Amino acid sequence: MAKMKPAPAKPDQSAAKPQPAAAPPPAPSQQQASRLAHNPNQPLSMSEIDAIRQQISSCWNPSVGAKNAGDLVIEITVTMNPDASVREARVVDQGRMSDSFYRAAADAAVRAVLNPRCNPLKLPPDKYDLWKTFILNFNPKDMLG
Repeated sequence: MAKMKPAPAKPDQSAAKPQPAAAPPPAPSQQQASRLAHNPNQPLSMSEIDAIRQQISSCWNPSVGAKNAGDLVIEITVTMNPDASVREARVVDQGRMSDSFYRAAADAAVRAVLNPRCNPLKLPPDKYDLWKTFILNFNPKDMLG
């Protein structure tokens, strides 16, 4: 059997040319970033998160008199039923529940999500798999303007 000699490598001319660096993605505006934080691991769009936020914000009464109330950001994991009613609302950071100010703010956020006035949510039934579980961030600075 004859051995084949590999052809000499030809220099790739495109490799010699410097390629322009990819432009970094545009940074979100402060206003966009300050709304409910969008978890990239969840499939809801920012407009869907905003729609949910608007529906629930009327049922939320944060503890405005609490120490540093504006800094009490609460994350709630929301689990939905197929009829768009809330099945469960859980505070993500259970470790801070011993802080009475945090606990009061967290309880207010959970009450808002479970409030019958704000349930069921107006969500497209055909997208149930997208919104059956999601995380809402309750931030007094952003949700109340």
